[in-house]
Amino acid sequence: MLQNKVLEYNLYLAGLVFAAVSVLGIVLVLFTPFEFSYIVPECAFKSVTGLYCPGCGGSRAVAAFVQGHWIKSFMYHPFVPYCGVLYIIFMSRGTAAFFSKGKYNYMKFRNGYIYFGIVIILVQFVAKDILLIIYGKDVLQYIAVM
Repeated sequence: MLQNKVLEYNLYLAGLVFAAVSVLGIVLVLFTPFEFSYIVPECAFKSVTGLYCPGCGGSRAVAAFVQGHWIKSFMYHPFVPYCGVLYIIFMSRGTAAFFSKGKYNYMKFRNGYIYFGIVIILVQFVAKDILLIIYGKDVLQYIAVM
């Protein structure tokens, strides 16, 4: 049991490091004149096959999520807001556990979180490609003009 508490605490610390790195990245994007879209390569899978890969829309979903456009983020790639919501819950519970000195518990890690995330990735991957192949609808282009 003690080993689980140490793991949960270490995951919480990793979440704090992730938050610090994320804030630094957001500051760089917002306050530097450099155009970051130049260093993000085009999707090799889509350029070769013409179809979406399982990660297509992820970068745009992160940008939309950070800007507070959560519905648009979900439409680009539902895995991103799923992870964002899990992260917010995880860090909130971790902060409550840390400052309460054990009165509240850290959020428990469960494999189901990963399995559900994989299902989200696969479903959106198949759905976007079905819309593209059968109906000729380029979903990411449609979302961009919204």
